[in-house]
Amino acid sequence: MSKGFLWFAQNNSDTDYVELSIKLAKTIKQYNKHNQICVVTDEASKFQHPSVDIVKVLREDSSADHTVKWANEHKAFAVTPFTHTIKLESDMLWVENTDWWWNHLWQHDLVFSVNCRNYKDQIVTNTPYRQLFVKNHLPDIYNGLMYFRRSSWAQRFFQTAQYVTQNWHKVKTEMLIDCHDPYPSTDVVYALAYRIIDPVDQHLINYEWFKFLHHKPAVNNLQHTKDQNEYLYPNQAGENIYLGDKRLSRVWHYNKKDIYVR
Repeated sequence: MSKGFLWFAQNNSDTDYVELSIKLAKTIKQYNKHNQICVVTDEASKFQHPSVDIVKVLREDSSADHTVKWANEHKAFAVTPFTHTIKLESDMLWVENTDWWWNHLWQHDLVFSVNCRNYKDQIVTNTPYRQLFVKNHLPDIYNGLMYFRRSSWAQRFFQTAQYVTQNWHKVKTEMLIDCHDPYPSTDVVYALAYRIIDPVDQHLINYEWFKFLHHKPAVNNLQHTKDQNEYLYPNQAGENIYLGDKRLSRVWHYNKKDIYVR
């Protein structure tokens, strides 16, 4: 049984996702014994680093002409070298050992992070960023932390995500309400694909521990601050990362790309 972590990293004019990927990979290696890592990238962004075990270069870049590189994410099932895969986003950091996750995840075909958590480790089920989800009755799932295994159910999900992605203009105008994203946003694509294959969430698994800390201001409910990072002062003491007076104990999706604590 092979198991590992996978994410996509395609640089654009604003962000060096390869650099972020290396930071993430280092933290996974630091904490986990089971830490095989595969990063999927394009020809222009390909790289090598000791913390990344496999770098896969896309044969066909479906987002080559896009300013936001989302259009390849439906290929995760096809490109993963692992039987059991945890899919992430590159702008995340690991803060503790999660080897024990595999003992639970491998029993299922598809597991998502449902909802997210703020810096106080409180579950956040509704944010201003997800009004599109509310209007369209989409499940509040996040592609930034999800698991899938090589199975017909997971394959069906990714095939549906492929259709949504490749027909994005038609989908957003005929199947979604008030969707104005010019490119196929992965969270929306995945949520719609899941709604199609499991309309009443009969098979949706919601593990309390399989969630990440989201660092967007409205998730942290810090709209009153001009700069939440000046208020929370992200910092590192030894191996521990702190936001305000809270030590992080979950995967951290820091979101703002120029933040650096390691």
